[in-house]
Amino acid sequence: MRHVRTRVRSPQTNGVIERWFGTVKYEHLYRGVITDGDVLDMEVHRFRILYITLRPHEARGDQTPKAAAPPHYR
Repeated sequence: MRHVRTRVRSPQTNGVIERWFGTVKYEHLYRGVITDGDVLDMEVHRFRILYITLRPHEARGDQTPKAAAPPHYR
């Protein structure tokens, strides 16, 4: 992961990332044992791949983000 700052006066961006943090915590991290920073990094990376390629999203018509993205983004 890398630290990225949001634009000034754009609270909706903060809401998007807070939603993602909640999803990764409750759907993935709290279900296993995280022993150190390396394990945390690996598990977040695994969830990111699952989130983009396998997990359907209601806001995208129950498609995965990868399937819903325009062809030039895949």
